[in-house]
Amino acid sequence: MHMTFQSLSFMTAQTLLGVQVHGLRALTALLALGSVWTAQAQSTAAGQTVDRIKAAYVYNFAKFVELPGSDDKSIRVCLLGKDDLNGSMHSLNHRMAQGREILVRKDVTLDQLKDCTMAFVGEGDARMLPAVVRQLGSAPVLLVSDARQAMDQGAHLSLIFNDDRVEFDVNLLNLQKSSIKASSQMLKLARVVIR
Repeated sequence: MHMTFQSLSFMTAQTLLGVQVHGLRALTALLALGSVWTAQAQSTAAGQTVDRIKAAYVYNFAKFVELPGSDDKSIRVCLLGKDDLNGSMHSLNHRMAQGREILVRKDVTLDQLKDCTMAFVGEGDARMLPAVVRQLGSAPVLLVSDARQAMDQGAHLSLIFNDDRVEFDVNLLNLQKSSIKASSQMLKLARVVIR
């Protein structure tokens, strides 16, 4: 299926999640989709769509970040706390990224964090971020959050809903400390890269 920016503006994030789009085009498509939001973003339906877009970003992060444990057959995405983007994170379960199956685990405890490949802390559980960062230390677990101030608290990648669109920031220093590498294409698409 060939996609253009124009066709993406009319697709929902849920439809996008069901379509195989490969490479940098997928991340670029998500950026385009995130930038077409209007004032409708205030409604509940739009809020759920924003959550689906954030989950789609997490999926693409799994594709564009050199994740640890490449010998593993799975990418374990661990959800901490109760905020799972209104169930949108579960749509990633059993999807493929980098030839590996994504397995979403909910209600992961701090003690189980180092068994994860990626960890997600939602805005509703932002109070957990400092403890998660302490527990992970420099472990090679990609930490993603949509909480305000997530970058200041030690997250690697932060999802931002700003001016009716979803964008992301990258903390390259934190990624390097955890021996995780983001693709140069992904870094070019980030709103902010902390070096």
